[in-house]
Amino acid sequence: MSDSDQFSVARTEDRAEIQHRIHQFCRAVDRMELDELHEVFHPDAYDDHGVFKGTPAGFIEWAKKRHATIAFSSHHVSNIYIEFASKDEAFAETYLLIWQSVTPSSSIMAGPADATSYEMLSSNRYVDRFTRRDGRWRIQTRTVVPGSAMRLSDDAPPTLADGFVRYTRDEHDPAEQLRLGLGVKE
Repeated sequence: MSDSDQFSVARTEDRAEIQHRIHQFCRAVDRMELDELHEVFHPDAYDDHGVFKGTPAGFIEWAKKRHATIAFSSHHVSNIYIEFASKDEAFAETYLLIWQSVTPSSSIMAGPADATSYEMLSSNRYVDRFTRRDGRWRIQTRTVVPGSAMRLSDDAPPTLADGFVRYTRDEHDPAEQLRLGLGVKE
């Protein structure tokens, strides 16, 4: 496709939807709203997360088990590069940092089993093939490409002083309460 085709008004709308799906994935994982991932992937998609390889339904079940003991998860998306291969197919490469409070059962670090919980920071890329079906862009294939990872501490994060709103990964979180109050979530 020519550069003029890559940046047409219609392609700007397509880019916005693809970027929304990438952000939707990160939010669904961080907020433990994993059923939202059905909006991100085509049902017959394939996901390669390194330690998990399979269908979106399988990924959702794997993520529910892995994240059950992760108290904090935060995906930070930076660069998103999108190229259109055709009217209904696109390449997307997304750079991101992931910070998580992991436990021995949820750690994905190689080596001996961890005895304690710790903070982990990893740099990764999502290499995605997006396809549009029935007017909706969704992931057809995803490969997670790790860059590096590090342990930030062997202890739980410090407790903040009283007065701060507390982070939760459920309906009690302030963001979820506001969404309910505004009627954007049922």
